[in-house]
Amino acid sequence: MHPNANPFNPGAGTPPHTLAGRDAEVAAITTAIERSELRRGANGIVLHGLRGTGKTVLLGRFCEIASDRGWIAVRVEAAASTSATFAEQLVTRLTPHMLRLDRPSAGDRVKRALGAFKSFSISVGLQDVSAGIEVDPRHLLSYGTSIEHSLPDMLRTLAEACAEERTGVLIAVDEMHDLSRPDLRALLAVGQEANESLAPLLLCGAGLPALPRLLSEARTYAERFFEFRAVTWLDKADARRALVAPVEALGESWTEDGLDVILTAAGGYPYFLQHFGRAAWNVAAYSPISANDAVAARRLGYAELDQGFFHIRWERATGAERSYLRAMAVDGDGPSRSGDVAERLGKPASALSAIRTRLIDKGIIYAPARGRIGFTVPGMATFIRRHDEQG
Repeated sequence: MHPNANPFNPGAGTPPHTLAGRDAEVAAITTAIERSELRRGANGIVLHGLRGTGKTVLLGRFCEIASDRGWIAVRVEAAASTSATFAEQLVTRLTPHMLRLDRPSAGDRVKRALGAFKSFSISVGLQDVSAGIEVDPRHLLSYGTSIEHSLPDMLRTLAEACAEERTGVLIAVDEMHDLSRPDLRALLAVGQEANESLAPLLLCGAGLPALPRLLSEARTYAERFFEFRAVTWLDKADARRALVAPVEALGESWTEDGLDVILTAAGGYPYFLQHFGRAAWNVAAYSPISANDAVAARRLGYAELDQGFFHIRWERATGAERSYLRAMAVDGDGPSRSGDVAERLGKPASALSAIRTRLIDKGIIYAPARGRIGFTVPGMATFIRRHDEQG
């Protein structure tokens, strides 16, 4: 079958043809948006899970649902690898929406919102970005350099302006675990402001499994502002749908044996379903996709993962860090106890803390709980063993 027609999209945040197994999350954000429009209050949603489980895709879907209802919806990535600060990214994403609000017929609330946004832009050093927004000087505010107070006020003022048209503001923050402590506290202040004012303002986020703990450490009552949802593997029925629906939409099909081979290889992991599904489509000469096609696709899929998905993470680690990862791999996908890893390496845990921290900063491992570490992607342990066996 022709690769140009391949319906599978294994990518970072690339929406799949069929968003299987996430109906509950979509229903939850829809309800939150509707309650916010009625000024009845709603919590934002925080998604947490390993990489490749579809958190970024869901955040994009949240923004799409809000945008379709006329909301201002923006997604910001808080990854440590980005050069712009969180506040700078937010101003840049919001500016096109603010320019659309800046019209002669704007009411007082909109004018106040434009003044708050321009004031916030100036406070974070991006006055040039908002230069095209005309604001009466009396609407400018004296925001300081700390965004913990200015950000909640600016977003609430904007949400109140949107409320006049029964819409609101949704801010989606990806890689939320990478936020600095001041930015994290500022966002939690946004959640508190939204709860207290009942403004149509929703804050959503996504990050690694440790994200709920990080939010709680930043503010002990953070759990009151969000609905936490673990985004994990798909069950067999949803995994099957993720493979079958895209193929059948193009008038093609699977044999049951072929489908079982790919389901077993992917293990319900959303990224692997897309990856092995793409390989199976490309391998098959014609429909239906057979067991022989699937076996060849499985072999090809693992080879591609080893050369790209896993290899990239392995190459980012130094020799000492790889030794640490090998010691973790003894526990499979884990998580591992830091003490056990140290014992296998014959060193005290304190002597390995710098290596552990560097691996966390590189996004290769994470700390799900005190004294525990795990790989951020499933299958890393078997890759390490496979890599070492091949020399």
